[in-house]
Amino acid sequence: MAKELVLSTLLQDNRYGPRFLFRNLGYALVAVAGCTIAAIAQTAQPKPELLLFHPSGPLPSYEVATIKPLDPNTASGMVKLPPGASLSPLSLRRYIMNAYGAIYPPQVVGGPDWLNKDAYVIHGKVPDDLQTAFQQMTREERADQTRMMQQRLLSDRFHLKAHFETRILPVYELVPAKGGLKIVEVPAPPEPKPGTPPMRFLPGDPLPPGSSTTVDSRGLRVFNGRAIKMELLARIIGGEIGERPLVDRTGFTGSFDVTDLTWEPLDAADATSQPEGASLPGALKEKLGIRLVPAKDPIEVLVIDSIERPTPN
Repeated sequence: MAKELVLSTLLQDNRYGPRFLFRNLGYALVAVAGCTIAAIAQTAQPKPELLLFHPSGPLPSYEVATIKPLDPNTASGMVKLPPGASLSPLSLRRYIMNAYGAIYPPQVVGGPDWLNKDAYVIHGKVPDDLQTAFQQMTREERADQTRMMQQRLLSDRFHLKAHFETRILPVYELVPAKGGLKIVEVPAPPEPKPGTPPMRFLPGDPLPPGSSTTVDSRGLRVFNGRAIKMELLARIIGGEIGERPLVDRTGFTGSFDVTDLTWEPLDAADATSQPEGASLPGALKEKLGIRLVPAKDPIEVLVIDSIERPTPN
């Protein structure tokens, strides 16, 4: 329609001869084609999965923050690593993951090797005015404020410089098994009111809605959850199958219960090659009708441009 209109307009104007007409019409068609290709390229950009936390507004800071390096032997005695873990919970890379809302190690890219090995205990005192404001916030709002203060600490004390990218990474997709999902939707847990403290319950107490537990029993892992989302299940099982991110492709968006999901823990690198009856993938398939499928998906990542060991307290 556009090229027909251009041709009709030029033919009606006697000022333009045939040579001018076809030369400029060719330019117009090339321009239209170029715009079309650019539009296709723009719309073809994949939508990233597992979005990171992007702060809005200026970053608040801790009133006082202490950073104490730990001897690696001392650190290993203080924390219990899951099977196959290659990242200490006290490492700075783990702290960066928390500050930017990353669930899986591949979501934080680059940086020196000491980010994975050096262990730190980091404590920050929240300013009194922000601590008072916390009482009127939801848990997620408080978590966002904490992430922003952690990002400020990383910038001030470690001189972190980083940027966001979308990269195609190896993942495991959660998809329905051949017979379909074996999940029944239950009512969602009530939205926590502002100022609600974190949930605390003792062993043996019934699980509050929206919570879960994982225990070791006679060499087996046993997971229970009440009114949980697929995202929480993915976080729990992610550490058992290596460092590949888990992407939800089940299509199930509601809340559901999980009762005694049981599997034999092995080295995470071998988790998907275990005999199906004993493995986590086998338990997911039998109990919940969920399969783990290797794939590659676009994931949002934080790329570390530069970082230094912390300045003294």
